[in-house]
Amino acid sequence: MEKIKSFAANNLSFYRTTHHFERYSEFHSIEEFGEYCNWAKANNVKLYILGNGSNTLFVKKNITTLILKNSIPKSIVPLSESKVEVSSSTLAMDVLKYCYDNCLSSFYFLASVPATIGGALAMNAGKGKKHSITIYDFVESVTFFDFENNSLKTLVKEEIVKGYRETIFTGIHSRLILSAIFKFDQIYFDKNPIATRLKWSKEFQDYSRPNCGSVFKEGHLGISQKLSWLKIGKTNFSFKTQNWLLNKSSSHVPIVILINIVKILHILSQRKAILEVISVE
Repeated sequence: MEKIKSFAANNLSFYRTTHHFERYSEFHSIEEFGEYCNWAKANNVKLYILGNGSNTLFVKKNITTLILKNSIPKSIVPLSESKVEVSSSTLAMDVLKYCYDNCLSSFYFLASVPATIGGALAMNAGKGKKHSITIYDFVESVTFFDFENNSLKTLVKEEIVKGYRETIFTGIHSRLILSAIFKFDQIYFDKNPIATRLKWSKEFQDYSRPNCGSVFKEGHLGISQKLSWLKIGKTNFSFKTQNWLLNKSSSHVPIVILINIVKILHILSQRKAILEVISVE
């Protein structure tokens, strides 16, 4: 397809590693997305829907997967005083600002996460396992396009969430989240919850170098913290923030090596380790 481009860049992942992307394009509608899916299927090429790149790890120098940037129109449409429909390309922060301006409860714990709504919904983004609260606590329904069945579907949250950081969209890039309907409660604020979360994030989370937040969604997280002394080039696990990997290298290799070391240590200690960042080749 003529719209598919080939170029080198370091801005498609928050790790800021440089890669040559053999196949990249953007879609602005269901029809365009369907065209790319058909092309990928006909040419036996993997497909990856890119939101804001806040949890994406490119694991090769040359990326052959078809990277599709979700560029459908951003929108926040009020349906009532407490309900809004939000498109998947909209930033989570924009929704939080809307909620705060209208005195609504919301997923303010995601104020420090630079994700799109589509990405947050796909990964069931939350405050953390011990808190048992996620974006789906505010979701009524999600509408998506299922390429395999060539159909639009709307499901309630009980039909979507499969578990911690897992939904029916996890790893299934033939399903394009289009929008979600959120229901929020009226609430009185004695202080700005966005500013409060950002202040907490600045104090307890490590933004000294580019990162994608949590690396593993399951595992003995103390292992990565104990490895914070191990620096490969300009890359190492954060001592300040458990399970975060900091990077200032243009290469993905140090990141992959450190992740594999943690995986091996889990195997040796007979523990399970499951990645939260999404690996793309």
